[in-house]
Amino acid sequence: MTLSSSSNEAADGDGSSRPRLGVVAGGGALPRLVCEAERNAGGDPFVIALRANAGDWVSDYENTVSGPGQVGRIFAALSGAGCGRVCFAGALQRPSLSNVRFDFTALRVLPVMRRLMRQGDDGLLRGLAQIFEARGFTMVGAHELLGELLAPMGPLGARTPNQSDLTDIERAAEIVAALGAVDVGQGAVVARGRCLAVETVQGTDVMLGRLEGDTRRGGAPIPSGVLYKSPKPDQDLRLDLPAIGPETIRRAATAGLNGVAVRSGGVFILDVDETIAAADAAGVFLFGWDPEEGPG
Repeated sequence: MTLSSSSNEAADGDGSSRPRLGVVAGGGALPRLVCEAERNAGGDPFVIALRANAGDWVSDYENTVSGPGQVGRIFAALSGAGCGRVCFAGALQRPSLSNVRFDFTALRVLPVMRRLMRQGDDGLLRGLAQIFEARGFTMVGAHELLGELLAPMGPLGARTPNQSDLTDIERAAEIVAALGAVDVGQGAVVARGRCLAVETVQGTDVMLGRLEGDTRRGGAPIPSGVLYKSPKPDQDLRLDLPAIGPETIRRAATAGLNGVAVRSGGVFILDVDETIAAADAAGVFLFGWDPEEGPG
């Protein structure tokens, strides 16, 4: 079915039109929130639901299901739906090339894909974005649609970090910046100046899970310490901004931390009210911080 041009464009606030948005949806709440924001702005998002990743919510939108190796199918679906803009949103487990079924278009770019798969997540996503842009699509960041979910500066909730916590936040920010420079992770845990854990491709939940029940902690008492999350240095903010939610808070508390700090303006706080309530219930702080602003 061919969609009419009026169905493929949405009006901006100034009355101008913009091309239809295609959302390549992985797991978690973020792609659903992106679609809701686009619909609330008068758009009609089209969803590419990545198999075994996106949730049942996609049935609320025009959608098609695709495997990560069906690049030709994805391009054809986006073009057929009249999409001129594309947003990558949600978590995606990096597949093994040996387990991916590639279509003909994917096979044509397979040498590029092999090279990208050997890079970190940011390098991989930058490469994928370039492939989409070469096909004429404009990449859109989730933060452009969900700016209100980006962490503000300062404390959220009842508790605020003390001076020891702020020192740990600064140390964790230095570690995340160093890791991010080599495209490794977006988070670190520091307690009393000691780095207890760093985030790798397994993600934040796995990192925090390793701390649960750990009574050694390099001499740092329980509770103490902070989880800090931030984009990588020079990261393309259209791609893979970090996010936290209520479960992050609960896991941080279970891991014996004093709180969670995030880079203000660079991290999504999903389910904001529930996340703040979870922090208050657990007696931990939730804090937006900018390294350029300095302590406190």
